[in-house]
Amino acid sequence: RPQSMSVAAAPLAVAWLAISAAGSGRLSPAIRPYHQPRAAVVLSDAADASSIQLSVNDPRLVTVSLDRVTGIDFGCDLSLRWPYVLAFTPGGAAERQGELRIGDQLLAVQGDSVIGQPIASAMERVAAAEGGEIEMLFFRGSRESLQALCAVAQGPATISLTVQRAGQADQTFEVPYGSNLRDELVSRGVNVYQSVTRWTNCNGKQLCGTCIVDLVQGIEGCTRRSVDEASTLRENPETYKLACITNLYGDVTVKVLPKIGAAQWTR
Repeated sequence: RPQSMSVAAAPLAVAWLAISAAGSGRLSPAIRPYHQPRAAVVLSDAADASSIQLSVNDPRLVTVSLDRVTGIDFGCDLSLRWPYVLAFTPGGAAERQGELRIGDQLLAVQGDSVIGQPIASAMERVAAAEGGEIEMLFFRGSRESLQALCAVAQGPATISLTVQRAGQADQTFEVPYGSNLRDELVSRGVNVYQSVTRWTNCNGKQLCGTCIVDLVQGIEGCTRRSVDEASTLRENPETYKLACITNLYGDVTVKVLPKIGAAQWTR
């Protein structure tokens, strides 16, 4: 295990999503051990110079060497970042070794940081590893604990929300990173409801299915459609979302009261 290392970090979101150990994406920043001996692992964020040191004896740090077919199913959050151990393949390498636990947070693969990085980058690093074994460094604890230790800024403080309404000039607002689209629009007096549901809606509880908006730009920076949401909006374009279950993690342009399918039961 390296005596100390520098680990780059990135933004977060909430919840989780299971993804198998395969994929593609950008390679994560390198972790390079210092040559001078130190009894600490240094986690640092070059963007804001925040850092924290963990003793190499910290029981929350776990290093394993596994067969290339690791037998690990990885999970991540809805932003597709912060990979962690979601499950083990029965009889697979990780289960046979017995050192990892469900929920362990992946920090590095073959000495390359994957802290806060897209899950595709981590899985690409696994796929690109040479030799018969892969060395991985994990943190035993919750994602929230890891993020707190890394002192990582939780994404940009605000993002830009541009609203398009028929017959009116576009308006742009600065809203908190990760905020809910419906709440931000309603708080600014922007109506998101079709027909009489402006007064009879479910108040953001995902029951009426009438807060339909069109994410004209930036949909990749929003939470993905849920199964129920996709069913509700099945006759509408892929850019249509329910505002009440859409959180914002990047700049977006949204059109309110868009034209909806003729058979849309919520119209």
